[in-house]
Amino acid sequence: MKIKTKFFGEIEVEEEKIINFPNGIIGFENLKRFILIDHPGSETIKWLQSVDEKDFALPVVEPVGFFPDYAPALCESDLKKLKLGSVEDGVVLAVLTVPQDVERTTVNLKGPIVLNPHERLGAQLIAENPEYKIKQPVAIFNKKET
Repeated sequence: MKIKTKFFGEIEVEEEKIINFPNGIIGFENLKRFILIDHPGSETIKWLQSVDEKDFALPVVEPVGFFPDYAPALCESDLKKLKLGSVEDGVVLAVLTVPQDVERTTVNLKGPIVLNPHERLGAQLIAENPEYKIKQPVAIFNKKET
């Protein structure tokens, strides 16, 4: 199927690549279907693009690449809804906030996006870890990755 996107124009999407978010994303509960798109020129950044709303896409990264000890404590019942035995069985992503001054980029460690790629299920969950912040500074951009 073809979908329209704000940043990538019209793209072809295989039906089996669509990830279903039964509860949507926090603040955007009406958006239920997403795909992951690689950011051009970056091995680190991906985009969580809504299939149904071309203007909605979130830049995401795997937080362990920047915070090796990142281990979100997540509600067991939330993981069961994703058909995951533990968080390690899924893919954990964190949403980036990139301001005009890219050196002030932050990552949301408090509200990770958790995916079960085998079941094509996803959810934004809340980490119970008190030390994790919604706006954790992260040095992600260098001259090669802007």
